[in-house]
Amino acid sequence: MASWTEQYLATLRARDQVEKANLDLYDYCTKLADAKAELQKKATVQAQADDEEPPTSPQPSIRGMGIGLRRVASPALRPDSPTIAQIRQDLAKAQQERAELQSRLDSMSRELDGLKAKTRSDSRSIAQLNSNLAQLTIKLRDRDEELRGKAKLIENVQDENVTLNLQLNMVEERSEKLKKENKELIDRWMARMGKEADHMNEAHRFG
Repeated sequence: MASWTEQYLATLRARDQVEKANLDLYDYCTKLADAKAELQKKATVQAQADDEEPPTSPQPSIRGMGIGLRRVASPALRPDSPTIAQIRQDLAKAQQERAELQSRLDSMSRELDGLKAKTRSDSRSIAQLNSNLAQLTIKLRDRDEELRGKAKLIENVQDENVTLNLQLNMVEERSEKLKKENKELIDRWMARMGKEADHMNEAHRFG
């Protein structure tokens, strides 16, 4: 599964592609509008030329029965001048292409708006994640300091326990030594008292 940073970068790349496509589309629409205006201008000029009275050239008249007839020559079209039908056909084609381009432009605009909305949403999500990350970082640092303090306390307690154990061992050894000395003293005293009692008993018996 992609991370949120990869999704965000993919969204930005998609937005850039859409914006680039829109720029090309805008440029094409501008050229198409210029071509349409040029065709409309040509159509107007051609229509005005058709509405004007064509010039007449004098022809030999045929007179008969008091009525004069004159031949009128129609003006010839230039081979390179577009006809009204061709202009209208080009104009219709241009309008159709413009409609298709407008449809694509609207679709891309909606897609771009969706991407912008998603980007704004992603930006808010990223800001929230950054805030949460900062808070978690502070909490983690505080917890690390607390753990270091507790570890130091445990180390001090262990050192004190070692010291107390040493002292206790020394006291126990001293106590054992004192007990041994006291027992020896009692044994010597009892032996002495026994001897004295024996001497007193012998003295009483012979006295």
